[in-house]
Amino acid sequence: MWWDSWRIFFGGGSTPTASSVPEIDASSGALALAVVAAAMLLAWEVRRRNRA
Repeated sequence: MWWDSWRIFFGGGSTPTASSVPEIDASSGALALAVVAAAMLLAWEVRRRNRA
């Protein structure tokens, strides 16, 4: 049940095992933000042109 996961924080229960997560360096993060910003800018421009 959902309350079983809270036992880890309040004592009792077993501790969860660690899982590996991919690391993102600064250049990859900046590139991802640039892609999202470009997509938002393109969507804004398309909407602006359709309204005019």
